[in-house]
Amino acid sequence: MNGFLLIDKPQGQTSADCVYTLRNILNTKKIGHCGTLDPIATGMLPICIGEGTKFSNYISNHSKKYEVTVLFGIETDSGDITGKEISKNSSEITENDLKEALSSFEGEIKQTPPMHSAIKFQGKPLYKWVRAGIYLKRDERNVSISKLEIKSFVGNTEAVIRVSCSKGTYIRSLVESIGKKINTIATIKELRRISVGEFKEEDLTLLESKEKSFYQQNLINLDQALKGLPKILLDNIEVKKIRNGQKLDYNAREQIEGIVRLYEKEGFFIGLGNIDSSKRVSAKRLLATK
Repeated sequence: MNGFLLIDKPQGQTSADCVYTLRNILNTKKIGHCGTLDPIATGMLPICIGEGTKFSNYISNHSKKYEVTVLFGIETDSGDITGKEISKNSSEITENDLKEALSSFEGEIKQTPPMHSAIKFQGKPLYKWVRAGIYLKRDERNVSISKLEIKSFVGNTEAVIRVSCSKGTYIRSLVESIGKKINTIATIKELRRISVGEFKEEDLTLLESKEKSFYQQNLINLDQALKGLPKILLDNIEVKKIRNGQKLDYNAREQIEGIVRLYEKEGFFIGLGNIDSSKRVSAKRLLATK
């Protein structure tokens, strides 16, 4: 079983919980997830299986979309409602105030990762350090917010915001920053990831069945999962050279540069390659030969 599942992660479960559940159902050890979702979050969790594990980075690097329900006037130690309330005020904001604040976060911004995150320090996630009462210095990171939209606004206490962003964006940090921008405090009430790259909510599979056949039917094959990348065809001699670690000349063909999908002339996907600036093709990640 090789490919990807787009699991609709239930609230309260960790991403690792989903992997362990599927590992037992599918009876495989070669399985993982492509990008962590917090326990409070629901929505799209790509799961890589078998040979799909070779391409997990290419899925996790995609842009993401989230819908986040924000509570204004409340601050918690975790940045969401599962944490301990540390501050409260009466927020007096308008929808226009929020729109203006959101526009200031679109584009390239810097974020400091929250302590309640899966970033590891000395092999241990930050959230485990904070549970032990230890707070660590975190370096700022550059992230990109392509679009922020208000989906609903309830009085001056709650809003649903759609976030289109790059990999590595911390939504709880973004929510707290938005609160500060409009002179109040804010925390996450609900969070849902609604897309990863070209994958949409209609592609999701519920983590409900205990039958292996159910997940086999919903499996996304490898080349379909990577369909956003350009495709090139190789003849049998070129395939052999690529598998032997040799580079190929690609000068006389399409003007493509960067990561590409590699196919045999019969149409079989064999993996990913890279076309460099001198139009030479080399292997990046190849499927095992049968």
